[in-house]
Amino acid sequence: MKILILSSEVTPLIKAGGLGDVTGSLPKALVKQYDLDIIIMIPKYKSFDDKKNPNQKIISKFEITLPSGEKYFIDVYKTPLPQTNISVYMIDMPKFFNGDGVYSHHPEINNIQWVNFSKAALDLLKKINFQPDVIHIQFSTMGLVPKWLKTIYKNDPFYQKIATLTTLHNMTNSGKIDFANVDLTGLKMKDYQELREITGDSAISIAGEAINNSDMFNTVSPTCVKETLTEKFDLILNKIILKNKNRFTGILNGIDYSSFDPRVSPDVPVKYWIDSLDKKNENKLYLQKKFGLTQNPDSPLICAVTRISRQKGLLLIDKIMDEIMDMGAQFIILGSGEDSIEKLFIKAEKKNPQMISAQMTFDEHLAQTIYAGADILLMPSQSETCGLSQIIAMRFGTVPVVRSTGGLADTVIDGKTGFVFNDYDEKSLLASTRQAVSIFYNHKDDWRKIQIEGMRKDFSWNISAEKYIQLYEKVIKHHNSECK
Repeated sequence: MKILILSSEVTPLIKAGGLGDVTGSLPKALVKQYDLDIIIMIPKYKSFDDKKNPNQKIISKFEITLPSGEKYFIDVYKTPLPQTNISVYMIDMPKFFNGDGVYSHHPEINNIQWVNFSKAALDLLKKINFQPDVIHIQFSTMGLVPKWLKTIYKNDPFYQKIATLTTLHNMTNSGKIDFANVDLTGLKMKDYQELREITGDSAISIAGEAINNSDMFNTVSPTCVKETLTEKFDLILNKIILKNKNRFTGILNGIDYSSFDPRVSPDVPVKYWIDSLDKKNENKLYLQKKFGLTQNPDSPLICAVTRISRQKGLLLIDKIMDEIMDMGAQFIILGSGEDSIEKLFIKAEKKNPQMISAQMTFDEHLAQTIYAGADILLMPSQSETCGLSQIIAMRFGTVPVVRSTGGLADTVIDGKTGFVFNDYDEKSLLASTRQAVSIFYNHKDDWRKIQIEGMRKDFSWNISAEKYIQLYEKVIKHHNSECK
């Protein structure tokens, strides 16, 4: 079976969040267990550090036709995904990917650049003569690919047998493009009429088109599927998902435990495991010193390692910050994103610099150092398709406090591997945080049991990889039946 994975990021080559971890680890698990031929395609970003990737080589320079009709030359680089034989193709389109990061802060510009990348990726398949059985779209704003295969490419024998699977990692991003820019998508207004009648929307929904035209689509936790079919995360996507619910499923994300292991991680100052959990205190002291916090191993150190956005529940954390300080706890936050929310935590740090540290950047190495030294992780997300931070935290013996939504509900067991609350409000978050801190202070044996139970949980990719193989087979079967 041949698989093309389309993504915006892949760890360790380029990462902005959890999607990079998934794209970097799922293919490794798949080829380890099954006889698959997998390639990955991502953009070659301006921020890509060539010095850290000496194995890359340019393999082609050729002209494509963008969806707008414009002729455009692309350079294509090829590099192995570290520790695998999987090839990663990086498409260099500097006209569209010229920012300092992975994602633009201008949504429509961001969406149009992904439309152009998607077209380049499809054309590249023919250039390198790789004819996949399945295109697995890991970033839904590349979601015009399934529609193009049914329209622009439908009479080309090279593309006719290709099935498509779209994985939804973010249920709130429909990837809108105004109908005034329809020509930039390579299609006409009439081609979008079906979804327009369903949603009544005045814009193209790229993610909606992916859902409507993919052979199958999934999200990254079973609970998220249930929530999506009953709650309106995004009014437009909800209607489209309900229309196509028979082709919708949920597969829980995993992590690559070889990349998240406090016994060997170079980012953990003092290595430890279940039989040496007391050494977490040495990592705590290291963090306290590094960030100028009062050095006290007996103070509970609470952390948040996250994308900075409202969806992550960070406004709730800000509202209970004074109460956290009253508990004698310290707080470290690591992440980047919405400027207004970043400023709230920077302000909190200035108010109480010996108890609060706001690291408004993304640094995956520092993240592991924080997981190793922290006692508690706060993750009060408004919605969460899966979430990886709570899984990583448990592996490091850092106890998660989470809201019961999506993958958080599927991975954290209240009172056994962490603390779970239901309502999205500061009162509920505060109650669970107080419960965690109370057990940390007053019931050391119970605290240790919770840590160990979380560390022993298996969220590796082994089970989920098998489910993806089964899903690929269903996708191919569905496509073949549709083509008859």
